[in-house]
Amino acid sequence: MLNLIWLIPLLPMLGFLVNALGVWRVRDDAQRERLAGYIASGAVVLSFLVALVAFFQLGALPGEERRAGVVLWEWMGTGRFHIPFGFLFDPLSAVMVLLVTGVSSIIHIYSIGYMHGDSRVVRYFAYLNLFVAMMLCLVMADNLLLLFLGWEGVGLCSFLLIGHWYDKKEGNFGRGVATPAAAKAFIVNRIGDAAMLLAMMALFFQFETLTFFHEGAGFLETAEHMQVSSIVSFLLLIGVTGKSAQIPLFVWLPDAMAGPTPVSALIHAATMVTAGVYLIARTHVIFTDATLGWVTWVGAITALLAATAAVAQMDIKKVLAYSTVSQLGYMVAAAGMGAYAVAIFHLLTHGVFKALLFLGSGSVIHGTHETQDMRKMGGLRRHMPVTYWTYLVGAGALAGIFPLAGFWSKDEILAHAWTEGQFLIFVILVVASLATAFYMGRQIAMVFWGNQRDHTYHAHESGQMMTIPLIVLAVGSLLAGAMNLPGRHALTHWLEPVLHTHPHEFGVANWVLAMVMTLLAVGSAFVGWRYYTTNEVKIDAKVKDPLYHYTGDLWELLEEAWFFDAFYEKMAVVPGFRSLAAFLATVFDKEGIDGAVNGVGQFFTHLSSQVRSFQSGYMRTYALVFLVGVIVVVGYF
Repeated sequence: MLNLIWLIPLLPMLGFLVNALGVWRVRDDAQRERLAGYIASGAVVLSFLVALVAFFQLGALPGEERRAGVVLWEWMGTGRFHIPFGFLFDPLSAVMVLLVTGVSSIIHIYSIGYMHGDSRVVRYFAYLNLFVAMMLCLVMADNLLLLFLGWEGVGLCSFLLIGHWYDKKEGNFGRGVATPAAAKAFIVNRIGDAAMLLAMMALFFQFETLTFFHEGAGFLETAEHMQVSSIVSFLLLIGVTGKSAQIPLFVWLPDAMAGPTPVSALIHAATMVTAGVYLIARTHVIFTDATLGWVTWVGAITALLAATAAVAQMDIKKVLAYSTVSQLGYMVAAAGMGAYAVAIFHLLTHGVFKALLFLGSGSVIHGTHETQDMRKMGGLRRHMPVTYWTYLVGAGALAGIFPLAGFWSKDEILAHAWTEGQFLIFVILVVASLATAFYMGRQIAMVFWGNQRDHTYHAHESGQMMTIPLIVLAVGSLLAGAMNLPGRHALTHWLEPVLHTHPHEFGVANWVLAMVMTLLAVGSAFVGWRYYTTNEVKIDAKVKDPLYHYTGDLWELLEEAWFFDAFYEKMAVVPGFRSLAAFLATVFDKEGIDGAVNGVGQFFTHLSSQVRSFQSGYMRTYALVFLVGVIVVVGYF
């Protein structure tokens, strides 16, 4: 099966082609929708099964030999520039592939129920399959250029899927409409992608190859024995801040909630935003100590600012969106401290419980007739018991409560910061962790407890096509931490041949720290839950949150996510991009393009009018011109 790893990305790509080229021709609406969902889901499930078999076969190999690759053809070749179209399957790519295909399979199945009746459901499932295929291309690429193809592919698919409901006139709270959100995601990511291109050029200039491993000649193998410029790794960091939504390029991710909720789950849990963390882990040998310091601080500050911003959000999906930004900050900070295996551990556990939370929020939205404002909810645990209990598991995992998955992975990051003497980073991450527990307690209280505050809808539980995936993910959120339990460190040992990291043994101090953090998380979550169950939240959008009375302007600062968007709007978008757009529209386009095109026509119109003046229709005029012409010719000769 290791020789057939190319089937893993090919199967979802075939699902995309079948849906895009064939299924849309089916005339019966119900049959077309059913076929699209089953074909897309079946393609990803088959991909997961192939990946699972390949994973076990890879595990049967000796530790240092756990690397399989297949080159399908030479993709590009000119002079010294030779790039194969090949796939790599080693311990790092194997766990990423299992996450992508496993979680995506559940999201695809969930989408069959969630997208029922959508007018463009075939296109939705086609793009969903393409999204998975591009992410698999990214994590399985055996060279940086093929990785960049997948990198750009997931960016394109996010644009297409965030904008799926492009015809929606209004978003939640009058903003976040699909088209601007999709454009914002696309444009912001281009900044990071430009840095990625420059990094690739610099790497090829230095190593004359972009292949990761090739019998000692791959640039990752060569980089272990050569000094790589900090500029190259810093350019890669800029690319990470775009794709994995870190400061200062995180602003696109909260607006991406304008797309269908399963798309949000796919972006946040299994694809796209995890690409940056994977890139750091894959290319860690070229990150210098100076750049790793930047990586650590970027991740820690992002974790804190996004966690505090999530505290003040009223949209159920916006809370989870800022939560994702914060958790990605944890992963990036861990990678910056050299704990690459721990970063991947948190990436994997987060992928499970964040998919659960987003799909749970989708069930809430579906069951409340497209309501996303948490102020209009309340008391839903009585009407949606399955959604409530599974969501509670996901919230506990995110808050880092024992024994759920998030506790094990988040606690390892905190323990690493403590033992490495990164005390300020440790304090920042602890504060972010407590804020996380608080806003999840707040969300549980506002959505599921108390009494229903808006009676314009009748809440109901979602169907089995949506609740069964929630149950599966809830079980995963309970058990996923077992992959790297202290004392065993199975995941760390599995990744050791690639990431060259060794397990960090827990001492008594670490266990005390773990218990203290659990108690603090439970206490913070309880405070959030208790405060919002005893203080009524009003529906009127003009009324601020109950905490506004104690925080005032600070609440507005958090509500607007520290005014990053407003800053970019004032300093860059209005004076820069909009002025440039106005110049291009009014001057360059109108006077330049239109002037050139219309000018040619106007010139020939004028010329023809002058020539037409000689056509009088009088015979005597033509005879006179003929005579003058004859005289001129005779005179010339």
